[in-house]
Amino acid sequence: MDKGRFEAYTDAIIAIVVTLLVLEIPRPEGYTFSALVANWRSYIVYIITFLQLMGVWYNHHNLLKYVKRVDHTAYWANAVWLLLLSMSPFAMSWVSTYPEHWQPEVFYAIVWMLWSLAYTNLENVLLRLNPEVKAKVWYKNRFNLLMGVTIFIAWITPILGIAVIGVLTIWLVVSPLVYEIPDKEEK
Repeated sequence: MDKGRFEAYTDAIIAIVVTLLVLEIPRPEGYTFSALVANWRSYIVYIITFLQLMGVWYNHHNLLKYVKRVDHTAYWANAVWLLLLSMSPFAMSWVSTYPEHWQPEVFYAIVWMLWSLAYTNLENVLLRLNPEVKAKVWYKNRFNLLMGVTIFIAWITPILGIAVIGVLTIWLVVSPLVYEIPDKEEK
């Protein structure tokens, strides 16, 4: 499979998901600024979800900068990741509609965790295909564990679950995954 098409297809799907995301923001129930402000929780969930998508898009692009080979397995690992990623607008919409209920919050956290685990699987497939590329990550396992804990937090206190997801999203944005091809002298 051509790496350029692989990357372009992924970019297109992420662009569509981001477009769908903005369409899921609830419209104000009036023409006043107070009607606009009434949906403040929805805007926060939108911003968090948007930042998640931009963070993982950046990490995906950064990984593909180093990768030379993709195959059938990588294609399907990427497809599963995109499938789970494409559920983000739906999950965000449900949370926006019922921001104080635990079921939408837990579903949102589960969707987020599943597409993060799917990305980890995609990353592992691509790194196996390209053994010269190394991931310089010390926190990934801790991050996945914290996402699992977030599901429990969202179940107990929905608004705190979203706050924790927001903090983890900021962590993702300010600490992107780093890949490299080490010099032969370092080995």
